[in-house]
Amino acid sequence: MRLELPKEEFVLPSGIVASTPDIIKRMAEIAELGVITTKSIGSAEREGYKEPIVAGVGGSLINAVGLSNSGVDAHLEEIKNVYPLGKVLMTSIFGGTASEFAELASKVERYTDWIELNLSCPHAEGYGATIGASPDLVAQVVSAVREATDLPIFAKIVPSVGSAGLIAKRAVDAGADGITAVNTVGPLIFTDEISGNALLSNVSGGLSGKAIREVALKCVKEVRERVSVPIIGMGGIYTPADVDAFRSAGASLFGVGTALGGMSTEEVAAYFRMLSSGNSKSTQATKPPPLAYHTFHVKEARGSVMRVLVLDGSMDAIPGQFLFLWLPGVGEKPFSLASRNPVTVLVKNVGRVSAALASLEEGSSILVKGPYGNGYTPSSPVCLVGGGSGVAPLHFIASEFKGRAKVAFIGGKNSSELPIYDDLCDHVEVRVATEDGSLGAKGLVTDILDIGGYAGNEFFNCGPEAMLVKVAELESKVTEANRIYCAIERYTKCGIGICGSCAMDGYRICVDGPVFPYSILRSGSDFGRCKRSASGRRVSINA
Repeated sequence: MRLELPKEEFVLPSGIVASTPDIIKRMAEIAELGVITTKSIGSAEREGYKEPIVAGVGGSLINAVGLSNSGVDAHLEEIKNVYPLGKVLMTSIFGGTASEFAELASKVERYTDWIELNLSCPHAEGYGATIGASPDLVAQVVSAVREATDLPIFAKIVPSVGSAGLIAKRAVDAGADGITAVNTVGPLIFTDEISGNALLSNVSGGLSGKAIREVALKCVKEVRERVSVPIIGMGGIYTPADVDAFRSAGASLFGVGTALGGMSTEEVAAYFRMLSSGNSKSTQATKPPPLAYHTFHVKEARGSVMRVLVLDGSMDAIPGQFLFLWLPGVGEKPFSLASRNPVTVLVKNVGRVSAALASLEEGSSILVKGPYGNGYTPSSPVCLVGGGSGVAPLHFIASEFKGRAKVAFIGGKNSSELPIYDDLCDHVEVRVATEDGSLGAKGLVTDILDIGGYAGNEFFNCGPEAMLVKVAELESKVTEANRIYCAIERYTKCGIGICGSCAMDGYRICVDGPVFPYSILRSGSDFGRCKRSASGRRVSINA
């Protein structure tokens, strides 16, 4: 089969950034990208592993996402709405048998240009590297898929120096049109220097980034010595010099993944422009994401239904940003900051991790990393609106910008959901409503939202999304939509824009948000309507 390569040389690898169809559509606008790869799709829906799923290791990254995906049927139902892209869409698939791979290939071929076989995931038992380490099994899978489809097939191989060339040769002899070299190195276990606990919930994971560059280059060279088909080289590409090194080793296209960690969509586009120009100084380097944990202790813990945790340290952050709290052996979750000095968060008992956090008492230790996401700094007088735990960033704004915060409208089910009410009153005029009438007026925050006297002001909103939709609509009657800001919550796993679990209209909440102007939110189709489940499946906001 003649395989025509795109003129654009860069590839988004499987599972990196473009993990949902709406993000894929947005990434397709980046001129320098030639190929966009989906996350690996399986026969059935998988939620993947619990957080933490990523961790920093000496400037590189270790991850164990767990092959989370919506399942092939749900994937096709959504991808058909964005295909074709005007770019090469390569659909990554995984299975436990050759026949499962073949069945998946026959299903996805209608809405893809190329197919990639994930024969190298290092941390999912029964999949990936379990098959990819055996040249015979690789040949069986490729042969079965070749019989099932006429589309170009790329086999993504394990980073095994000494056998990469042999495995690639067997794949090509069985019908593969190209090779993706390589996947992450692993499975490996790294522990936190402070606690001694494994950095990932799955314990072991795959290492990527600068640490595997030389291994990847050796594998690409071995593959090129054995086959003449196109090679997508990846593993530690950060600079134009890295691209040149992979080109010299024999790569035809160049996958960039870990280097994009922490970058917003605009920054990703600028980064690819830099790589394409060959001038590493053509754009300012982005600040690496905060992946190191720091030990804090609970200085104060109060409240019942909603707990206030005041920690014994500070953090350089701005309102709207969030951090991760990690209890080794239990799990990790993101929380909005209510204050940066001292670090203060609100925790509501809604699950296993939050229940454990809510039970912490004074003196308890906790591991913290952050801050993440963009934030909000008022440029003019601002009115604050929040509900439940959404009151947290309101307190941050009011305490940091006392002269600009004019009034705060807050609401909750009852007074127990508003444990920082008194603190908030120290910084700004507060108007409050509770559903049971235990504090302030009886009703919802929208019932007390008297904003006629604040025409032209900025507005900052945080809370349940149904509330955000209503208050933003009311506020748009007295000010411009681009002066209304909403802090959006989504299921956030990695915090650095890699996994795509927090997708909303193609934006990744953790890096493009969580603070968005209403002018952007109302132009999309997800705000107030849809979110992503743990698997990445698009579901109703009320699910």
